[in-house]
Amino acid sequence: MLLLGSGLLMINLVGCNEDEEPCTDQTLEPLRLIVTDTDDNNLLDEDSDYELADFKLYYQDGSDWVELTVELDETSAELPFIESMEAAEESLEGNTEFQLVLAEDESVTFDFVITMSDTSGCDVYSYEATDTDGEDLEQPADGTPKPYIIKIDLETA
Repeated sequence: MLLLGSGLLMINLVGCNEDEEPCTDQTLEPLRLIVTDTDDNNLLDEDSDYELADFKLYYQDGSDWVELTVELDETSAELPFIESMEAAEESLEGNTEFQLVLAEDESVTFDFVITMSDTSGCDVYSYEATDTDGEDLEQPADGTPKPYIIKIDLETA
């Protein structure tokens, strides 16, 4: 009888820990960009000469550039930014080179890489945005969400 009791105790110890919290899949976040000039003026600000229609976002598919949908939003610190869920979806598909074009004259190219891991049993995303030199794009210290800051040189672009 003691041996049978020990066997039941072992099954209980090896079984699932009911107190353990199951993990939750993370939600895929869109690409978010604060667009500034080299003097750090937000080009999406209401005082700017530009409006959302002046900004076009493309991803490179082979030798073609394909336009993506962008929307205007604002951080909790009232910083306007553009976002694109399509860009995030394309990045997951392996299309990681993007180009932001302003009023058809100025543009900046950058990489936006999203990787997904499910080793924990749940989807976990990591995000990285870099300029053409491989330098990480900065993010604002205040407010949420935390868009990447991308600079367009209006003098030489």
